[in-house]
Order: sequence, then C-alpha cells, then structure tokens
Amino acid sequence: MGRYNSWVDLERDCPIVIDRIIEHSKSFNNYLYINFDDLNSSKERLLSARGEFDLMITTLIQLLYDDEVLKKDTDRVLFAWLKDDLGRFIKRLDDKENHLIIDFDEPEREKSRVGVSRLSAYAKVLKTASDSIIYESLLKATKEYYNFKPTEELKREPRTFLYILFHVLQITLSILGGLTRETGGVLKKRGIVNTYPSTWQRLMTNQGQEIIKQGYEEETKTKLDWGDIIEEELSEDEK
Repeated sequence: MGRYNSWVDLERDCPIVIDRIIEHSKSFNNYLYINFDDLNSSKERLLSARGEFDLMITTLIQLLYDDEVLKKDTDRVLFAWLKDDLGRFIKRLDDKENHLIIDFDEPEREKSRVGVSRLSAYAKVLKTASDSIIYESLLKATKEYYNFKPTEELKREPRTFLYILFHVLQITLSILGGLTRETGGVLKKRGIVNTYPSTWQRLMTNQGQEIIKQGYEEETKTKLDWGDIIEEELSEDEK
C-alpha cells in the first residue's frame, strides 16, 4: 500500500469500489466555483454541487449495502445507524442552504440578499463536507483497514471496513457539529454512551456486538430480529 495523494491512489486500495463516488466528486468540484460577475449562475452551480454531494453520500450507502459487508444482524444495525447519521447531516446541510441562499434569494439581482459573502460561506460548507465526510473519512478508514493486525476473530474483510468507517464518521460528524453538539449523537440517543467501546476493534468483540444489540432493542423496544428492517427503512426514504 503506497502513499495517498489523490483519489486515484485511494481508489487503488479502498476495500469498496469507489469509482462512482469519484465521478460525482469530479462533478462536485467542477460546480464549486463562484463567478463574481454572475451571481445567479453561481447560485445554480452551488446548488448543482450540493446535488453531487448528496449523490456521493447515496452512492457510499449503496456500496455498503452488500452481503459481503452486512453479514450479521448487528452489522445491519450499524449500517442503519450510519445511514441515519448521514441523513441527519444532509438535513443539517438543507438548513444551511436555506439560511444562506434559499430564504434570502430573489429572481432580480437588485432585490436578492444573496451576495458574494453568502455564496462563499455556502461553498465553504460544501467543500468542508465533501473533503471531511467523503474523501478524508474514506482515506482514514482505508489506511486503518490495512494497518491493523488480523487475528482469528478480526479479519481483513469488507465487514471490518464498515466498522472502521462507522467509527471514523462518528468522530468526523462530531467535529463538524452535525450530531454530538446538536442531538447528543448516535451513542447518547441510544442510551449506551457510557458503555460504548472506544475503538472499532472493541465494537467487533462479543461485548461490542452485545452493545449494538442492546442499543437496537432500547431504540425499537423489540428484540433484535433483522427480518425486513432494511427494506422498511429504504421504503421510508422513498416517501
């Protein structure tokens, strides 16, 4: 495994196939440009960039929704929590978008209150989200995936990458203020913050798996029986 200086290097080693994420990232960066002489076009480009960011998130979720990744009921619960957390962050971006652009925009430039400062602020929010949640999180998770020492219980397989990425994203989202500062985050919400393992390795132990099970049962008030949970959640997203 070599050094990482670009998406090309990351694509080479990432345990999941990220070519579609890279394509959306390229489009994202092409749209992320402000023309000070044409602010209306700049608004359209930034909104298109936001669409590409959402597609990066959606594609990542789709790539993780795989039988090679989700082998156990607890894996699927963790996947559902990760999906929920990313959905919450997207909602946070919606609020930022409304505050910085939508609520203060007017078709006529003279009446619009969306100037360079608001557009620049929104562009910064989008760039930080893309770099931190997508590229840097995949980069950190990929490095961690190849740096740990495999054991009989802890194998280098796609399932392990899910746990690493989940842990990295929890830290990243807490830094960005998307979860921890506003809602107490996934751990506090599920009432298991005091017993939550501090590393992804411990999360994959029997104790960690039991904590995931308990968290699910506290949240849903039902015993962990996977059944159609994922299908029900996906169907809720389509409403």
